Amino acid sequence: MMSGRGSGAPSVVVWCGTAALGCAWRFAQPRAAVPHGTIIVLVFTLAASCHRAEEPAPVAESPKAIATKTGAEMVLIPAGRFGMGSTAGRPDEAPLHEVSLDAFLMDRTEVTQEQYAKLVAANPSHFKAPDRPVEQVSWADAAMYCNLRSRDEGLDPCYDEKTAKCNFRANGYRLPTEAEWEYACRAGSDDAYSFGADERQLKQFAWYAENASKKTQSVAQKKPNAWGLFDMHGNVAEWCNDVYEPGYYRASPAENPTGPADGEKYVLRGGAWNSTAGGCRAATRIGEDPGFQDACFARDAIGFRCVRRATDDAAAPGGGAEGPEKTVGNALRGIPPYRHFNGTPRRAFPTAGLPGIAQGSIFAATWLVGQSAPTGGQAARATQGPASNSSATKTGLVYSDIYLRHNTGPGHPERPQRLTAIVQRLEAQGLLSRLERLAPGASAEQWLTTVHTPAYVEHVRAACRDGVATLDSRDTPVSRQSYEAAVAAVGGVLAAVDAVMEGKVRNAFCAVRPPGHHAMKDRAMGFCLFNNVAIAARYAMKKHHVKKVLIVDWDVHHGNGTQAAFNDDPNVLYFSVHQHPFYPGTGTADEKGEGKAIGTKINVPLPAGSGDEDYQKAFERTLRPAALAFQPELVLVSAGFDAYEHDLLGRMKVTPRGFAELTRIVKAIAERCCRGRLVSVLEGGYNLDGLAACVEAHLRTLSQ
Repeated sequence: MMSGRGSGAPSVVVWCGTAALGCAWRFAQPRAAVPHGTIIVLVFTLAASCHRAEEPAPVAESPKAIATKTGAEMVLIPAGRFGMGSTAGRPDEAPLHEVSLDAFLMDRTEVTQEQYAKLVAANPSHFKAPDRPVEQVSWADAAMYCNLRSRDEGLDPCYDEKTAKCNFRANGYRLPTEAEWEYACRAGSDDAYSFGADERQLKQFAWYAENASKKTQSVAQKKPNAWGLFDMHGNVAEWCNDVYEPGYYRASPAENPTGPADGEKYVLRGGAWNSTAGGCRAATRIGEDPGFQDACFARDAIGFRCVRRATDDAAAPGGGAEGPEKTVGNALRGIPPYRHFNGTPRRAFPTAGLPGIAQGSIFAATWLVGQSAPTGGQAARATQGPASNSSATKTGLVYSDIYLRHNTGPGHPERPQRLTAIVQRLEAQGLLSRLERLAPGASAEQWLTTVHTPAYVEHVRAACRDGVATLDSRDTPVSRQSYEAAVAAVGGVLAAVDAVMEGKVRNAFCAVRPPGHHAMKDRAMGFCLFNNVAIAARYAMKKHHVKKVLIVDWDVHHGNGTQAAFNDDPNVLYFSVHQHPFYPGTGTADEKGEGKAIGTKINVPLPAGSGDEDYQKAFERTLRPAALAFQPELVLVSAGFDAYEHDLLGRMKVTPRGFAELTRIVKAIAERCCRGRLVSVLEGGYNLDGLAACVEAHLRTLSQ
């Protein structure tokens, strides 16, 4: 039986005679106002098979709606009862059981990329378009967006950013419970789909494997269900708030169930662009690793939509213009606030799903919103930071004034002002104080010879001591303090490796100079003295017993020194994307390593003018599958930002947003393979403002 619970207002009762369970719906007749800034659609639509015993069913009324501040439309889903699950589906859909729900508000469409980008710096989606659903969003990212959207609209966030517990009494946004999602999807239907049982009609309501052309499509292009909700079947599978448990229905509460208290996976509902028709049924449930896995859905087939509890303050805090929209408020009077019904505290975010999350903290894998309530684009800049006061949940930052003492002379692009521009930018944007400061280690000198010859190390020391102008090539100037600065740069990177491997921080960025990826074992070149990243890899292997290291190099120049250091080492996967032809002339696609290491050196040369999309394709299509197959235990990044669109040396077109996307991909690899262990090291980048903006985007993504 399906029924609606009103607030004492006049009602009608209808019966659905064709359903396996009878369904009775009572609709309140509201009069109160709808607030400005909230879209609420009052639903009067009945399933096609329902009829009233004494007179014809009422004619469906067109939804009345206004926009939220973030541009979403919301539908007021009435309180009621329904039959949840299926008797003819998979075992985890049984038993069919009656569930009672309070009223709630639900987004009319899946969250779009345009809506997501208003609050989040980077768009993670594979199939990019403003009106397509955002995808490649983890459960934690979806929950965090809900909190950002709540703050942006002056509402109370639902998610505790340390424990992942959902406060169902808060008036902000959250993910729907599994019961809410199925109830809203069915919209009065007891059949396999919201529109009935005829699978042949699915193409009218859904983008799925038979009509989606192997990608997502713009939202709201197919028919909505009877309650005005679009894409409840297909397009992207949608995260629910619930932990997934195959046998949960056997013990599910009958009233407002919120899912199991514990588990390793979360629920996805609705099917996606790559799903079969059966995968799009209203009752189909999927349990998915909250940080992604490959078993069920591709990452680019996962998105979400938000809900809010329905209360008077949601319906009419401030009124609105006279008109049809003002008929919603009374429907909410007398409805008890949505609450944590089973009284059982929810477990913190399941750490088994996202390796490397310290102490089960949900937002160690995402960003923590600040206490203020920034609006619009400010939220993306001002509210991202570490998940708690614990260092283990923060991103580390290596910086020391000693790096400024490497004096390259007037007019040289690799100058001390590069670091001061970065630090000033981070401080101005409020990000510097949110990072865990790491000091260079004191014992770096002994590790130099893991990559460089002893004779070369002495050559650098003597050249700087003697005051020579350049070292080995005219493009690599040095000063009397360059040796100390270069050793300290190595020491800073090793300190970051220690902090990450020991769990003191979850990842780290090293704002060091001189850079290092061109330095050969016995020769300086390309502004580089010691190969910081290569030494860090050897250090991790020897001190921390790391067996396999992934090095990702996105500097505009090929990292010839790094590749040479590991060209015959199968335990180091080196990936470089760079401008070609360009300095230093190496890095063609046929350079794949030597001996047993063949295939572990991957070069993606790109022509001048390549931009965000070209880089992202290289990372998604080449780096990701290779890295997941390799399964590194540590990820190092040679983070050069001279592929920036206005760099002084490079001729590429990568934007700060593009670097944020590359960071997201590499970070996801680290989370998937090695508990999030990632150390990023500054290489190039010579437009001071552009460098600072790119590093900010990089660090914001690392600290998400």
